Amino acid sequence: MTDSSSEVDMGDMAGQLMMAKMDANKMTHLLRIGTFQLEVAPNEDIDVRAFFNETLDRLISAYGEKLLEIDIKTASVHGNMHG
Repeated sequence: MTDSSSEVDMGDMAGQLMMAKMDANKMTHLLRIGTFQLEVAPNEDIDVRAFFNETLDRLISAYGEKLLEIDIKTASVHGNMHG
């Protein structure tokens, strides 16, 4: 917290904000197939490639070729993601 007698270093604050955004972007991985979307924020315990491969294998087992079909009605209703 600052008071009127302290000076705020806007350059330093902007640099910290930019670094925080860059760090956040490094930590997100996205898998999108048709209308299916999965976003993962990994840590040292998650192998993202293995996790996505396992997820893809399970989706193919469950849905087969239908996995690649896109239902426009479903996409328009559920397609808006916020985050």
